[in-house]
Amino acid sequence: MRHLRLTSYGLTLLGVITLVSAFVFDLGATFQLTGLLLAFAGMVKVIVVYLWTHVANLGNDRHDPIPPA
Repeated sequence: MRHLRLTSYGLTLLGVITLVSAFVFDLGATFQLTGLLLAFAGMVKVIVVYLWTHVANLGNDRHDPIPPA
């Protein structure tokens, strides 16, 4: 889960950097949209990883799967 969490933060950071640099250097709408979508996808991934680790207790020893019926 650690690698997945770091990848999520990296994706969000890359999106923010791309979005900001597109505005600062006037790179065009394509780079602005790319940065916006990367940042949005990264934030969604951060939320999903948080839900996996804290709500469902996946990725740690406290996970107790439902036994098959």
